[in-house]
Amino acid sequence: MKPTRFLLFAALFTLVAACTLSAKQEEHLNSQLGKYIKSHNDERLLEVIGLTHPAIVKHYNAMGDSLLIDHFKDYDTLGKTYFSNPTYREMREDGKILQRKYEVEYYNELVEINPRYVLFAVSDDGGDNWFFIRNEDYFDKQITGFKRLF
Repeated sequence: MKPTRFLLFAALFTLVAACTLSAKQEEHLNSQLGKYIKSHNDERLLEVIGLTHPAIVKHYNAMGDSLLIDHFKDYDTLGKTYFSNPTYREMREDGKILQRKYEVEYYNELVEINPRYVLFAVSDDGGDNWFFIRNEDYFDKQITGFKRLF
C-alpha cells in the first residue's frame, strides 16, 4: 500500500472511531431514548421534562407554567402526537460534548405529520447522561445554555 493511501486510510479510521460510542454509552443512550419516546407517547409529562435538556426546560419554564405544559404535552390541531421508529443519522462531538441526530416518525391518531422528524440526543459529560432536544428547540436561537454542533 502506498504511504499516501495508508495515511488516508488511517485518518479515515481515526475519524470514524472518534465518532462512535462505547457499548456502555450506546446501551445507556438507547435506554434513555426509549424512555423519552415512551413517556412522550404515554403523556407522562414530568418524565418527558426530566429527559429534556435542562436549557430547553429553563427556557419554557421562564415563559410560565401553561406554556411549559403546552409545549411538552405536544398536541397538534388533531390531538395527541406520537413518536416511533427512531433512526440514527449522524453524530458529532467536541471534547466531552456528544450529540446524536435521530429521525423519528411523528404522527397523530389520523395522519403521519412528518416521517423524518428530528430529535437530538445531547450529552455534556462524555455519554454518562443523555438529554433530548426537539428539532425546533435545537435551532431556536432564543434558547441558550447548550452548544450546538449541528
